[in-house]
Amino acid sequence: MIGLATPYKTQNYGTKLQAYAMQTIFSEIGYDTEIINYTHISSKKDKILTLLSPKKLREKAKYKKATKKAVSNAVYAECISLRNNQFNKFVNNNLHTTRNFVNLDSLREYSKRYDAVICGSDQIWLPVHIRQNYYTLSFVPEGTRKIAYAPSFGISTVENSDKKLYQNSINNFDFLSCREESGCKLVHNLTGRDAQLVLDPTLMVNKKSWDKMSGDTPIVDGKYIFCYFLGQNPEHRKAVRKLSEQTGFKVVCIPYIEGYTESDDNYADISLYDIGPDGFINLIKNAQFVCTDSFHGSVFSTIFERQYFVFERFASGMKGSTNTRLESLLKSLKLEYRHIKCSDILPDWDKKIAKSIDYNKTNALLDNLKNESFNYILKALDGIPPKKSKHIELFDKYDCCGCSACADKCPTNSISMKPDKEGFLYPEIDESKCVECSACLKVCPIKQFRKGENDFTAFAAKSNDKEIRHESTSGGIFTHLAKAIISNGGVVVGAAFDEEFNVKHIVIENDKDIKKISGSKYVQSSTQGIYKKIKELLNTGKTVMFSGTPCQIRALKSYLDKNYDNLILIDLFCHGVPSPKIWQRYLEFINPEKKCIQSVSFRDKRISWEDYSLTVKYDETEKSTFWKDDSYARGFGFSLFNRPSCSKCRLKSFPRVSDITLGDLWLIGQIFPDFDDHKGTSFVILNSDKGCKLFEKIKNEITFKEIPKDMLNLTYPVMGSPTKAHQNRSKFFEQLDTIPFDVLVKRYATIDRKREYKIKRNKILNKIGVLPLLKKIKRKL
Repeated sequence: MIGLATPYKTQNYGTKLQAYAMQTIFSEIGYDTEIINYTHISSKKDKILTLLSPKKLREKAKYKKATKKAVSNAVYAECISLRNNQFNKFVNNNLHTTRNFVNLDSLREYSKRYDAVICGSDQIWLPVHIRQNYYTLSFVPEGTRKIAYAPSFGISTVENSDKKLYQNSINNFDFLSCREESGCKLVHNLTGRDAQLVLDPTLMVNKKSWDKMSGDTPIVDGKYIFCYFLGQNPEHRKAVRKLSEQTGFKVVCIPYIEGYTESDDNYADISLYDIGPDGFINLIKNAQFVCTDSFHGSVFSTIFERQYFVFERFASGMKGSTNTRLESLLKSLKLEYRHIKCSDILPDWDKKIAKSIDYNKTNALLDNLKNESFNYILKALDGIPPKKSKHIELFDKYDCCGCSACADKCPTNSISMKPDKEGFLYPEIDESKCVECSACLKVCPIKQFRKGENDFTAFAAKSNDKEIRHESTSGGIFTHLAKAIISNGGVVVGAAFDEEFNVKHIVIENDKDIKKISGSKYVQSSTQGIYKKIKELLNTGKTVMFSGTPCQIRALKSYLDKNYDNLILIDLFCHGVPSPKIWQRYLEFINPEKKCIQSVSFRDKRISWEDYSLTVKYDETEKSTFWKDDSYARGFGFSLFNRPSCSKCRLKSFPRVSDITLGDLWLIGQIFPDFDDHKGTSFVILNSDKGCKLFEKIKNEITFKEIPKDMLNLTYPVMGSPTKAHQNRSKFFEQLDTIPFDVLVKRYATIDRKREYKIKRNKILNKIGVLPLLKKIKRKL
């Protein structure tokens, strides 16, 4: 296993794409690879030093001012949101990361699993990063190989005050390389060691991979000049306009968005914001010309053999300049003449345009550099053979979603699902039965992650049947879908309570049982044995509709390993799955007398859809508690006892692999105010032709409206992101067996005073029967 200490969180194209490239390079050689998710938290000492440094205070104030200005501009803030959504989607769909670490001590223990840790690329050896001790691999334990691949200093000289720190940090590595010649010289001057010059990882990935990622259809029709400028120089934009006039091509740009740049206003014919890293590549590969001052803009122009110009972002000799990386790239490819200096932007454009890049020569140079870089990688990893696991190996509980597909798939029944101390199921392997067929690895939805590819349409929808809608969590659409399947001789599979109110997946085949599997159940459902049963039903020709969390949907698809025309997959917006052990503790807490429980409703909306309650009905009585006032509901809402893997889940990212996605449309009042009657509205996303056809069958039974794409961007990205675990989650589970459940929840799942007051007020108003009336008056007003 190889750990990658590579930046990927910064919201820019180069950072995301180099992280993907680092992961791809080593995965394609055959190594299990993961990107380390580390968040640096400034120490008290760092904060004090910042306060004592006028320079750092000025920089901090300048950054805050720029951020505040950007966020206060509604249009600009929306543009930031659109692009950030695309960046987050790219990370979820393409990067395999660890759970989040916030201190080096915990990361040091975790890193014992690695055979090697590799840092790179990008400007990870800037002074600020060296001082944080992460990209120096100080956390890597003795005996684990430390490799630097293509790091960049981002500076041409190291200040005297930092030299000792740099020397100690760099000497810690077993193998050294740099992305620029200037970096290799710095390494030698500081340590006396030689670092090999290697290519940026994005140049090491096969062009076909980038081509596939960016898609076949151009984002912009026709011939155009693509521009991506990080600098603010207005002269660069004027030069682009002149190029447009001479060629007749329109100008398409991605405006720089980390700070408002006035010179970006109105110079382009088309300005695009809703573009992710894959779209960035698409725009470059389909352009006639590319004009950029970006390193990775230049890299991908080279990969796709575009005619491009590299503008000088910083004046020569300017402090803080990052010109060296661009100069090094162009020099290595003998393309220095494509570098447009500040002094010669506009003169002789005709000559510059006429002189095309000869990619026969460029690619020959690039191939030699690739070979040298690849030889460095092989040398650095010599003696660490690619490992092929014989079965599921659970190094970290964050890497298992508990879907049970591995246990169902195992041909020798050597895998059993056992609860851990927190009550979550994990696979245990009986080595004596294992035949090393790797079936469990092939079926694991986390290890074999596949991103969805289909476009989708979304609807706000609600049942026309008042009873169905009242009993449902939101708009009652699931019930109509289930009835449509059963009425045609099919079966429906979903989560239901058993006699002891554990939650497990069952098969139903008549309308009367739909109530068992409808409605939200905020507990992880057991799916052991259900995948086998579904396969048997499908093979008999039965139509099966399977409803579950995104991880369960992906697990079933992996288990079946083929497409079935008679299978409909319904997944849900998922906040995470709580522990079955916690659920049982809660039932013990609310039912000390051990009365016979008849039913449980996690989302009883008898008052209103917004002010719902958790209701437990007994033989003769019931207990109904406001959602935020109930210990279990509050803990769930605060993500206090979700499964560990939920905090790094990318299985619910969009596009989904299901046919239909269902959830609550909480923003209905903003999207369609006239559609909102406060009784619950379903968010329906149709992901496939099968989903569309099934939805067509129930249209006469429901009321619905299609949600425009521009409104959809405000809603669905949040539903596709991992649910951040509560900061006190570990403390909660550590004390669970010694402190009463409700006491722990009150201790850790705290609510602000204003919200606490509102909950208590509503509780009193509901007791005296006034709250429903006030709600009606408020809606009318």
